[in-house]
This record gives sequence, C-alpha cells and structure tokens, in this order.
Amino acid sequence: MTLRRRVMALPDPESSTPRVLGVDDFATRHGQSYATVITDGERHHPIDVLPGRAAAPLAAWLTAHPGVQIICRDRAGAYADGDRLGAPDALRVADRCHLRQGLGRAVEPCVAAQRDCLPAPPMEPKPSSADMLWEPAHSGTAPPQNDSDRGVPDPSGPRAQRKKAAHAQVHELLAQGHPRRAIVRHVGWGLLTLLQ
Repeated sequence: MTLRRRVMALPDPESSTPRVLGVDDFATRHGQSYATVITDGERHHPIDVLPGRAAAPLAAWLTAHPGVQIICRDRAGAYADGDRLGAPDALRVADRCHLRQGLGRAVEPCVAAQRDCLPAPPMEPKPSSADMLWEPAHSGTAPPQNDSDRGVPDPSGPRAQRKKAAHAQVHELLAQGHPRRAIVRHVGWGLLTLLQ
C-alpha cells in the first residue's frame, strides 16, 4: 500500500501536444455514464480523460492544445463536431477497430441474403459413444447434427440440436461409468459445466 500511495502521489508526466490524436469513448459505469479518452496515436498511451461524450469538451481541449495534425476517431457526430471546431485543419481518419465494425455491419446483411446459395454441409455418420470417448476431440468426427438421427423430431435450430446431442452423449457416458475428467476432455467442456 505504501508503494501504491507513492506512485499515485507522483505528478503526471508532462506531455507535449501529439501530432496524431486518438479520440474514443469508454464507459465509466456500463450503460449509465461515459467519458472521452484522448490518446497519443504514435506513442499509444492515454493523455487525458474528458467528461461525457459531447462536442464542447473535445473542442475546448483541442483549442487549448494546438498542433494536432491527425485525429483518429469513430464516426460519432459529437466527436466530428468537436474536432471540426477545435482543430479545423486536422486530417480526420477512422481507426482499424471502427473500420472493421463498419465493414462487418455492411457485409453481414449481404452475406445473410446469399446464405441460401451455399450448399448444406455434408452429414457425417454417427459414431458410437465408446469410439468417441477415446478419440481426440479434434478428430473430425462431429456430434449428430439433428435429433432425426435418433428418431426424435425437434423444431428448434441446428445449434440447439447439437447442444441436446452433446448433453445426451454426456449422460450416456456418465451412465456407462466413464470418469468425468475424461468426458470433459472429450466434449471440450469445463468440469464445472459438466457438474451443473
């Protein structure tokens, strides 16, 4: 605790205005209150934290710290207004994270619309539970894809069916007397999941 108090008592290091500035928001209380973090885009360390996610604090900070040439931020309207007011000559760019998010949002509906054009994955024969227990988990054999293999109709989706199949397999292996740790290794679950 003494060391922590001494570190916390040290003055913040003096930093010059960075050439490349990163601006993003973060939650101080998830879903309730947010703040804006300003980072040095070249040294990759935080410089300042501004209250809220509004344009005015960002514009005031940029006005007080002239010399920013590049501002890397997300597409939030408040940040766009703030950097336009505080650093009108700076170049505005999007960071990789927000570019990936935007690309994902744009591509997902296109791919979903074409999903019916893709061929269905081939069904593999169901191996016996004794064979599956001692094979490596990555052997390429998959649990039954649907309950129709067992003669039980199920209107839910394939994910729910795979989950039910895995649970049935676990119960079958437990009934056969296999050790829990071997079952956990085989199905790729955690021991706590198996015990629930």
